[in-house]
Amino acid sequence: MCRSPFLSLIIWLKPRGLDRLLELVSPRPVQQFNDFIFDSVKSRVELYKKQEDIPEHERRQDMLYFLCKALDPSTGHPAYTEDELRAEATLLVIAGSDTTAASLASIFWYLIRAPRCYQKLVDELQRTFGTAEDVVYGRKLLGCTYLRACIDEGMRLVPPGPCEPPREVLAGGLNVLNEHYPKGTIVGTAPWCDSLNVEVYGDPAVFRPERWIADEAAGVTQEMVAGIRTNFHPFLTGPGSCAGKNIALAEILLFVSRTLLRFDLRKTPGSTVGEGNPKLGWGERDRKQFQIADAYISLKQGPEVQFRKRARSEAESG
Repeated sequence: MCRSPFLSLIIWLKPRGLDRLLELVSPRPVQQFNDFIFDSVKSRVELYKKQEDIPEHERRQDMLYFLCKALDPSTGHPAYTEDELRAEATLLVIAGSDTTAASLASIFWYLIRAPRCYQKLVDELQRTFGTAEDVVYGRKLLGCTYLRACIDEGMRLVPPGPCEPPREVLAGGLNVLNEHYPKGTIVGTAPWCDSLNVEVYGDPAVFRPERWIADEAAGVTQEMVAGIRTNFHPFLTGPGSCAGKNIALAEILLFVSRTLLRFDLRKTPGSTVGEGNPKLGWGERDRKQFQIADAYISLKQGPEVQFRKRARSEAESG
């Protein structure tokens, strides 16, 4: 991954008029988002100051609270300025919404094009829960193995972040595929490429949730599942992994299960939104693949889905 030769200049110019210029030329929705972040951080900092006289366990302790309370160990002063808090808040809002939306779009896009998988998932949910209102985060939901398999398969095919996060090689260097990278080299691996690795998945372009469930009768061993899980890191891994991955996964589990228990879904007749096209460039030609664009996060169009409220059973009506 290359670093822009203009990065140092841009950072130098930001407090010297560049920020103001960007504000003036930004589209109205961007300005509204920035205003929302500014006002939200300002009001939250004021709230934290008002709460200083009450016991800590009674204060509002969200992620921003701990960022505000963080101290620089070398100086003992606050670790973040208010401008830096706004930058962190911007990242948290985007990371907590656009990435989850991309995963949900992928899961539903593939499910409505795979009738067997779709019905198998609905059957599992209906066996496990009486109504959508019965779905809560806990043991029963986490025990829905096919639900989790469908979610993993959707996130595999459309990773929330398709590009390669940069990592710096530490002392001693790094050997990858017989190539040595010395200390200080910036390296990265793209989740989108990992997700479509034929050597790992065999049929990587196919939406097949069963690959995540060990079943000796179906020819899927524990070792095979462990092998693909070793390659599967939708939230990244190590010190740079997503801090909100457990929240994101809980949201996806709840949203998918409650939606399918309340509604029957199908692809909008005639819709090609999100599909590839043979006339497009490399990587964009497969009609059976949900198309995404890399903007650090995954940008997408669609899917176009029709919803029909499910008829309530006699047990539910009673």
